Amino acid sequence: MTDAATAATVSDGHEPTNAIDPIVGPERVAVRFSLDPVPEPERGPDPAIAAVDHGLVPEPSGVPLDHLPAPVCAGSLTTVDDLTAFFDGGAPLIGADYQRVHPLPDGRVLWLFQDAFLPTSHGPALVHNVGLLQSGNCFQLLRNGSYDAPTSYLFPDLTDRFGRWFWPLGGGVGRNGNLSVFVAEMIEQSGGYLDHTEPVATWLVTIDVDDLSVIEQRRAPNDSPDLYGWSVVSAGEHTYLYSHCYRQFGFDPLWFAPTTFAHDLDCTADVGVARIPRSTFEATPVYWNGSSWVDDPNAAVAVIPQGGRDINPTQVTVVDGQFVAVTKVGDWWGREVVLDAAPAAEGPWRTYATIPIEPECDGCNTYFASIVPFGADGTAFVVALSCNTWDGDDLDHYTPTFLRAPLPVSHPA
Repeated sequence: MTDAATAATVSDGHEPTNAIDPIVGPERVAVRFSLDPVPEPERGPDPAIAAVDHGLVPEPSGVPLDHLPAPVCAGSLTTVDDLTAFFDGGAPLIGADYQRVHPLPDGRVLWLFQDAFLPTSHGPALVHNVGLLQSGNCFQLLRNGSYDAPTSYLFPDLTDRFGRWFWPLGGGVGRNGNLSVFVAEMIEQSGGYLDHTEPVATWLVTIDVDDLSVIEQRRAPNDSPDLYGWSVVSAGEHTYLYSHCYRQFGFDPLWFAPTTFAHDLDCTADVGVARIPRSTFEATPVYWNGSSWVDDPNAAVAVIPQGGRDINPTQVTVVDGQFVAVTKVGDWWGREVVLDAAPAAEGPWRTYATIPIEPECDGCNTYFASIVPFGADGTAFVVALSCNTWDGDDLDHYTPTFLRAPLPVSHPA
């Protein structure tokens, strides 16, 4: 694997004092997947897979779990290179994207992914979402079904494979002490997969932070396809819910390939923000209209910079009292991660650094930069980047890669 060295450029044109570690690992983007059918479940667990507690992830419907694989442990996870190497070949899944990382109160971490390929005795099988429970350097796969016929961790009872499925979004620990995660309900409007795909609703899942069982799954207070909950961050007395329309497949023609239809450019640059009382995920949001917080979601305005950015799948965190937005601008076609900072959730935002991203191979690209809420030091924090190939056929190029991003300098209010 060839290392692709990167450096961040700050907005005044000078190199930052904190060097960015090389990106190690493939940069990729899934556009098409194999539609091989999932076989019927086996009657018992695969003998090569260690058995663990059946009750780890029961759905509210009471669907029983089959045996799950034993946890897989990494030798070291002290650098971004270690994380990339682990997901490249040591993780208990073959490939996945849209990595989202949720710290739990006891120090463990829940990773959620969409469209994950899992090992079976007959080859890789795709499920629409999975979890990895990280305890120290060890990762436990969370899914339903069996080894040879795996199903999704979230909403297996409502999933119609390749027709109707659920992709996890942002979340946080609620006032009840359990983890709340927003989830996009997706519908395929064509006869294929990811040919004309759109979100139709936003759901809210409550996960027990002790045993990672799903306690409740229900429509979010704003259950629209605007996807408030795409990114979630808490600061002060409020939790902020950022939106993104997530319409990637089957909309506007590409300027360089007019017979190929991809993002809906009428909405993909827009990122709105709502807020609720801190960690009260069942509360009805209010929305920033450009001057105040109002009840009407239709009055919401875009808050993340749009100049030169047709596609803004932004993730937001708080660093030393500043809001920091991380965006892989342009999604699959973009070649940089843009870092913005603001004194408040609604802005005003300023770009303080960009990180150039080069695909690992001619058929590779990158998308969806997310924030890893550990591994930060006094100069940088950790960003994960989804990766794949254009045709989606090479699963060796379908794992996240990790890099360090510079912290913002002081930003006066």
